[in-house]
Amino acid sequence: MRNSSWRSLLATSLFAAGLQAQTLDSVLSGEKTLSTFYSLVQKYPDIIKGLPSGATVLAPNNAAFVRNDQFVKNSPDFITSVLQYHMLQTKVLAGNLVAGTPVFTDTLLPSWTNITGGLRVEILKQGGNVVALVGGQGSRSTLVQGDLPFTGGVVQIIDALLVPPGNITITCQEYNFTSFEGALYAADVLAKDSTTANLTIFAPQNAAFQALGSAITSMSSSDLAKIMDFHTLNEVIYSTSFENNTEFTTIEGGKLTVSRTGNNAIFINSAQLLAPDIMIGNGVLHVVDNVLNPSSSGTPVESLATQMPVFASASSVTNLPFTSNILVSTTSASGGTALPTTTSVKSSSSKALAAAIARETGFAAGLMVAIGGAAMLI
Repeated sequence: MRNSSWRSLLATSLFAAGLQAQTLDSVLSGEKTLSTFYSLVQKYPDIIKGLPSGATVLAPNNAAFVRNDQFVKNSPDFITSVLQYHMLQTKVLAGNLVAGTPVFTDTLLPSWTNITGGLRVEILKQGGNVVALVGGQGSRSTLVQGDLPFTGGVVQIIDALLVPPGNITITCQEYNFTSFEGALYAADVLAKDSTTANLTIFAPQNAAFQALGSAITSMSSSDLAKIMDFHTLNEVIYSTSFENNTEFTTIEGGKLTVSRTGNNAIFINSAQLLAPDIMIGNGVLHVVDNVLNPSSSGTPVESLATQMPVFASASSVTNLPFTSNILVSTTSASGGTALPTTTSVKSSSSKALAAAIARETGFAAGLMVAIGGAAMLI
């Protein structure tokens, strides 16, 4: 029995060592389910140019390209950019992931706006050993075959294409943050929040603005700017850093305090965190259920499904505040005109956002995706 176990272990080790010696080309060419991806890498070698030692290649399988048969009809630059977003600068082994703890990794794609280290992908191990990968603009895929080693890193086979994060306006349009987007215009802080490097933005859901009514819509542009700046940090902070009693300083100058409850709910001052870690081109966005007030931090009440407003003159309205301030087309951070975009995970209301993010999706053929200030077919 011992001899048999030893021989099995030795055989396994030798097999693993053989796999480890394979080049990336050998691994990709040897996987029949990756023939489309492999052909694109051969056709556009810049996709893997600069891939460091100890990297991770997220390789969409053939089924992903079948569902997105328009993708290969795009320009070489667009195809290269999207697939560079699948090249991670660090080695991430699926077998080492901890369930419920997301990992955020830099990609080879230079930021279309401004974030240190390149645009990022989120990798999250869920129940049942399911590994989800989350990109920008509502894109999501699932690991179907993991930890295929090559001499410079590891290949992870995924079932859908990931789309790079867009700027703040594209993201607001994608997830229906219409009041928040309109407030950025009304406060004249949109350009700053779109182009400043490495930001964390807390975006209240539409209902939070409706709960305030004239208490916020009657503000001057400068006063509203202070409120909006109180929702922004001058550093990229993911939800993994939201430890109890942690404090962050906003660009307005005030403090935000994290509190965690017994049921693991997370609050930022008076607002409950609804959906964390939505990546944008220059940082990350977190959705909260309340508009934050630098003059009144408020005390979260765990028993409430939605936190009470922290503005004394709040008076709820049925219309969506600030939506009339939104321009028909928006100027991207790269200077071009970014068209409003749609994907299959867009929710009908910001309250449904958490459910929308959790949904498994691919992209419909013919989808227009905004990247780098241009709208492309995917």
